Amino acid sequence: MNKFKLVLTAVFGIILMLKGVLVFAQSNSHPFLIVTEDQFEAHREKAYYEPWKSMAEDALKITEEGFNQSISGAYELQDYIGAVALAYILNPEDKAKYAQKVKDLILNQYSKLKPTEKRNWGGVVPPMSSFFVAILVLDIVYNDLTKEEILACEKLIESQIFKINRKGSWTDVRLGTHGTWDIYKGVRTGPDDAYYNGIMHQITPDGVSPVTIHYAWERVGGGDSRISKAGYMDVLEFTGIDQRYYANERLKKYHRWLFSASVNNNKEMAIIGDMLPSQTLNNDLLHARVGNFDELAASYAAWFHEHDKKRGHIISYLLPKKKSSYPSAPKSSFYENGGAFLRESGSDSLGIHAVLYNIKSQDEWHTHQETNGLALSGMGNRLLVNGGRLGEPTRAAALNNTLTIDGKDHDSRLGNGIVEYISREDFDYAMGDAGPALPSAFHNRSMILLHKTPHSKAYVLLLDEVEVEQGQKIISYLHPANESHIDTLLVNESYRAAIDHFPTVAGTALGIHYLTKPERINQSLVASAIPSRYPNHPKHSRLEAIYSPDNSGKKNIVTLLNPMAEAEKGIQLQPSLHGTYTANLLQHTDGAKDLVFNSLTPDRSIAFDHFHFEGEFFFHRESKGERNFIFAKNATDFSDGELEFKADKMLTLWMNSQFISVIANEKTDIYLKSKASRRLYIDDKLIENPETKDGWMKIPLSEGVHKLYYK
Repeated sequence: MNKFKLVLTAVFGIILMLKGVLVFAQSNSHPFLIVTEDQFEAHREKAYYEPWKSMAEDALKITEEGFNQSISGAYELQDYIGAVALAYILNPEDKAKYAQKVKDLILNQYSKLKPTEKRNWGGVVPPMSSFFVAILVLDIVYNDLTKEEILACEKLIESQIFKINRKGSWTDVRLGTHGTWDIYKGVRTGPDDAYYNGIMHQITPDGVSPVTIHYAWERVGGGDSRISKAGYMDVLEFTGIDQRYYANERLKKYHRWLFSASVNNNKEMAIIGDMLPSQTLNNDLLHARVGNFDELAASYAAWFHEHDKKRGHIISYLLPKKKSSYPSAPKSSFYENGGAFLRESGSDSLGIHAVLYNIKSQDEWHTHQETNGLALSGMGNRLLVNGGRLGEPTRAAALNNTLTIDGKDHDSRLGNGIVEYISREDFDYAMGDAGPALPSAFHNRSMILLHKTPHSKAYVLLLDEVEVEQGQKIISYLHPANESHIDTLLVNESYRAAIDHFPTVAGTALGIHYLTKPERINQSLVASAIPSRYPNHPKHSRLEAIYSPDNSGKKNIVTLLNPMAEAEKGIQLQPSLHGTYTANLLQHTDGAKDLVFNSLTPDRSIAFDHFHFEGEFFFHRESKGERNFIFAKNATDFSDGELEFKADKMLTLWMNSQFISVIANEKTDIYLKSKASRRLYIDDKLIENPETKDGWMKIPLSEGVHKLYYK
């Protein structure tokens, strides 16, 4: 009896489920995937205004020009059929004609596509992406086709897409196209957890891609070449089946990061992970709907596409919920789980964009061993490249702009993330911790971007703090975008690499100055991609700097990277070695003077000219005799007669005559000189009656980041 009840219950459950599917299918009269018929008129009204007006004109022009069968392919089809569907909506008097065009394209052109599991990527991704658009279009013109025509189109689509399994490589494109078809047919009525989880795995909690910059744009970023990977979420949102996407905080952060931090000032991808400098970004259709996720992301997208016209297509025209945003140039940004993306003003296409990459929670097949790895752009070019693509042979740490112990691969592609950062006007600092990538050693890499000012040029400083076992070698790799030869200006100290490996702007170079002199530097040409896959892809130059630790197993390494015009006179450095520290004076032609100190001994005490400093690393800038600011790392004391501080425990801070940004890794006190006419604020709160002795104010600091200023 109990068995009979169980069987009966199961049967009723199946009946209810099928009934629910039937009700869903019947309640969603076509079109319903990304637009409904009662919305057509509102979309027609938009065509009187920009950017919709230009998009409408573009769609009509494409439609009337006809489909060029001689160059037909999956991507050409998805572009053309999407334009025809938009013309169908915008010109109701000719909608029957456009519906017939759609039918003919599906039956006569989509039938020629060859989706197959036997041709790897090309047999799966392009056709499945194109069929995703075809499904959306069939839904739109549904009501102007006969039942027989609809059935013929559905049969063709179904027979083609089911040549591709629901599971396999390139999972998201399978889920996106099959899932959209399931919704069209009324089979899927609830959230798609497999798809959602797959999308979330490609985004760190802070919104950065752990994959590569290229795949970030092509996958979740909505590339035309894989349009169903990201476009499926728009179908799920519009139908109300799964509305976990537009309001998702991780996706909001991701789109902000994508359209700002991931690209350089010349709007090219930073080179991280499996990618080539020859790969470019396009005016992809799904970029138009970024505002559905986030207004700030949309303003960055408007900056990125400032000179691009949106294309005439159902996806770019129908999906955006809001009018285009005003452009907003990106600034430096920091992601604990992802990296530091430092930049000069985004409005300067020649400005520096410097990346310190460090992901801590997840990686993927295309991720390289780039923990504490670098990407660098400036003068309109990518200045550093990596091992390129595709897969295992290109991932090795030695083929990326990072650091190894004895040349061995990293144990993990994950690190401990970005653990410190300070951002002030014309100055950015960040530090990444290698963590599990080098579990038997210790490696913190700091990157400092000095912005261009009226009195100084822009450049980047690197500080590597390393601790290893005695007898081990520390090897730092740099891969300039150079395929000819790197000029040696001073052996083991200064080099200049002409940027001739896929340059965007001719006549530029990268100056590389090892302020901490290595034992030796090896120069070689290395592969920029897998030769079997890219047999004619040129190699690029690599500099391999080799260091030994001191008697305690430690080594602090300072390197200066100088983007420059090829004809520009090299940076003027005056190095000097003292018993306990190195000092480098950099004299700018426009008047500024920089001093860089690096401590060599455990007592960390530096006395130079009229300076006194106790700490590991120190930077001082003055312009025309006036102190601009100082930056001190792991420091307890500084005095130059104008700027002064003391601390009970080590601090990292940036300081000028009015403002201080300080990082305290533990609770401590900082002592500052009192100024009779000015009051001191900490984290926007006035410090009332600070304890004062001998002209020094004692300020308690809790662990964390603090901002202080005099007013």
